[in-house]
This record gives sequence, C-alpha cells and structure tokens, in this order.
Amino acid sequence: MGDARETVEQFYALFASGDMAAATKLFDASCITLMPSGALSQSEHEAMGHAFKAGIPDAHMDIDHVVESGEEVVVLGHFRGKQSGDLHSPGGTIPASGRDLDLRFVDYFEVRDGKIVDHQTIFDQMEMLGQLGALPVA
Repeated sequence: MGDARETVEQFYALFASGDMAAATKLFDASCITLMPSGALSQSEHEAMGHAFKAGIPDAHMDIDHVVESGEEVVVLGHFRGKQSGDLHSPGGTIPASGRDLDLRFVDYFEVRDGKIVDHQTIFDQMEMLGQLGALPVA
C-alpha cells in the first residue's frame, strides 16, 4: 500500500471517529471537493461532515475495492450508518428516520506530499433519499 492510499484510509478513519478537524487537516487548503450537489470549499466540506455525523452518528465508509497509481486513488465503497438524527443540508432537512443507509459511492483522490489536493465523490442522491424514506410515496 502506498502513501496516497494510507492518507485516504486515514481520512475515512477520522471521519468514522467524528474527528472532522483532523480529517480536514489531511486536505490541502486549496482543495475543492466535488460532490453531486456541487463544489465544496474545505470549510463547507467539513461542515457537511459534521452534518452527516449529527444525522448518522455511526456513519462510516467501507472500502470494497481500491485502485492506486502513484498519487491517485480511486475507491469503490459503501457509506453506511443508521439515520438516528435529523440530517441538515442546504437543500433542507431530512427528519430522523431510524433507517439504515447503505449507499454505494466512488471516490477519486489525488494526494501530493501527504495532502489531498483533489477529491471527487460520486453517489446517487435519489438512492440516498429513497433509503432514508425522504422521497414521496407514489
């Protein structure tokens, strides 16, 4: 395992433990995280982490497969946890559902000198809303 993958796995572990400040320190200050909802600055990315941990306190990322090439790491995984609290976002609040979330994701990272300089996450927002019971019933 290379240094880039170790940095990514450290990020996942710090997120799981709820240490957002330490997780944010793994990112270069100029890094913009691209999410399905748009680009996030480091402070916005950290705030999103806090919001997810408030709504899903046991939230964590499980790695299914990793491809590492030099400074680049691609992860296929599952974001898992039980939504026991309200999940607040700029788009509104998803009330606590008590439901389990098992959301597939793809993460891309570029790591230089131990710092994440590029981070892009892909996941299906509709899949997430459906699992949490936040979609209207037909």
